[in-house]
Amino acid sequence: MGILIGVLSVAVFVDMRRYKIPNLCIVVGMIAGLIMTYASYSFAGVGKALAQAGLVFLVLYPFYLMRGLGAGDVKLFIMTACFLQGKRLLDYLLISMLIAGAVSIFKMICFTESRQRLLYLGRYLRKVALTGSVDAYNVGTLQPRSVIRLSVPALAGAVLLFLGVY
Repeated sequence: MGILIGVLSVAVFVDMRRYKIPNLCIVVGMIAGLIMTYASYSFAGVGKALAQAGLVFLVLYPFYLMRGLGAGDVKLFIMTACFLQGKRLLDYLLISMLIAGAVSIFKMICFTESRQRLLYLGRYLRKVALTGSVDAYNVGTLQPRSVIRLSVPALAGAVLLFLGVY
């Protein structure tokens, strides 16, 4: 668990400075997770970890396509599937997303741009519901302070898991 927290800490540090999570960090984390899974569960555990990583990809990739998540965020959660097994992974993902939701609400309260984006989304969804016409959702340019970096909730979720909070 300490290695996962270390890799996530590096990802948060780089993400906060460069707005990207380096692929090298993801690859090193995945290899470390698979080695640790092999040491704990043998080859069957590695197969399960890879299957979980594939499932996490299938669930999160549509959100990337809709620009709701960044590619680095998706890869970061895929990497955690190499460390965590079964219910622990599901708990981790749920807690991390709940933390991200709380951060989103906080940012909507504090920043005007976040509220404007929410109103734009509401108008867009209303138009789609009334007309059935799906146009390209205009993300536009986002101010850095209104962007939610999921690396921080991912790290917070791992720390809470490590501390035994859930």
